[in-house]
Amino acid sequence: MEAASKRKQVLDMLDIILAQRPTLKLECGEDVAVLNGVTASLLSHCPSGVAIEVASLDGASPQWVGAEASCFFRVNEDPPHAGAHMLTFTSRICSVNCQPNGVVMLVLALPESIGRVQRRRCVRVDVTQEKVPSLKLWPELPSGVAVARKQPLLDTEDSVNTGIRVNNISATGLSLKIAEDLMRQALPQQNKGQRYSLFFTALSSPNCPVTHFWVNAILQNVIENTQESEVCLGFEFIAEGELDERKRIVWQPLKCDEVSGLGKFIFKWNLDNFRDKPLVEC
Repeated sequence: MEAASKRKQVLDMLDIILAQRPTLKLECGEDVAVLNGVTASLLSHCPSGVAIEVASLDGASPQWVGAEASCFFRVNEDPPHAGAHMLTFTSRICSVNCQPNGVVMLVLALPESIGRVQRRRCVRVDVTQEKVPSLKLWPELPSGVAVARKQPLLDTEDSVNTGIRVNNISATGLSLKIAEDLMRQALPQQNKGQRYSLFFTALSSPNCPVTHFWVNAILQNVIENTQESEVCLGFEFIAEGELDERKRIVWQPLKCDEVSGLGKFIFKWNLDNFRDKPLVEC
């Protein structure tokens, strides 16, 4: 009964989208990167699927079938002056058809739910160790240094550092929660404005390979939680890096104030957090 009710909510919302004709923004994984950020419109829907058309593509590929696609759109409340909601749904591409006029039609499986979501990629999301499996922190490493020769202050893979975890993260920064005892040992003094270098890995889903990130960051805040006997450190990313052929770190300025490639993980994790939230009634 609950599944039938949820399905009806989805179909009712699709009726609203069809009536209001909002612009849909598409986001897809790296395997269909050409669809990221393109606009589309809803053509029709039925109990088994949703048809959308995209006019801004030069062509289409049958290899898109099976890929995950997320649609973002804004719907107005009734009456319209009462406001609007930014909503999203995620589905799989079932078929691809290129029309004679060049318009591409995509048929998506009927989404399981439609929910409210914040689309900007700099939103912070709470994460578990499964999403960020490892993290290391050093005092700021200069460009050209051999990282292997530098002992990190904190390392989540070190059994001694079991009192550290990533609390939340965005494409522009992250926060760590560290046990007070570990703080006294590893970071006895913390001052706003201090600079650190971090290495961490990210995992979008269990069956995907991990991605490595190197960042320089400024400590922006220190919040003590005496009840939990832990300290929260907030960092802002200021540079991104990679290891050269000699395993030496090379830093580069951030592009658009974000770490390259991290936004897609934030987007995916944020979407996962909101996917099971109830449909917003308009």
